[in-house]
Amino acid sequence: MFKTWREEYRANQAAKRQIELEQWEQDKRWREEDRAARQKAIAENSADLAVHNENVRAATGVSYLTLVCHEDTWTFMAIRAFGQWKPEWTQSTRPVTILDIPNAPSSIEASRFGVDPNLPEGRIKKITSGTAKNGMQQVILSGHNLAQLLAALNEGAKAEDVAVSARCGRLYSKLVEFVNLIDPDAEAGQTTGVTYRIDDSIDSAHVKH
Repeated sequence: MFKTWREEYRANQAAKRQIELEQWEQDKRWREEDRAARQKAIAENSADLAVHNENVRAATGVSYLTLVCHEDTWTFMAIRAFGQWKPEWTQSTRPVTILDIPNAPSSIEASRFGVDPNLPEGRIKKITSGTAKNGMQQVILSGHNLAQLLAALNEGAKAEDVAVSARCGRLYSKLVEFVNLIDPDAEAGQTTGVTYRIDDSIDSAHVKH
């Protein structure tokens, strides 16, 4: 009887080890599949180096662009490009004055910019529809600003966090849509100050009235 019990015990232990091994192998396959899917997604979100280089080169030659987007979208981009930003800011540098200018970073905050945005008063305007405040705003960007945004977003598109990678990749592609419209052979200054919106919409057929 003891021999029978011992054999059953050994068989149970062997079966348990086999189950654990199969579970470990399954978990390993899932991890490898997740890793492969993550790497594929990140690769799709980031631009080829040569293409990215041409995008930055084209953006650098822009005099200025009026970008229209939600303040949350701009805040996400600006933090990645300049080191920090707050949605309520309407300028990036504090004028040399004894007066305290609203909606501007303090001198301590301004010192934390990794790259100076150089967006003084007037270059960021909140857009209101009547009395409604929907968070939309317009930002006048120089070619330098645009190139910095492209560089930061393309770098962010390589992030291990797939959500961050996707956001950076999508916003990068939206800015590239504008860059692709640039004609380097066109006479300079013909389309200075183009307004470009980041404002995807759904088909009006899906909107309930």
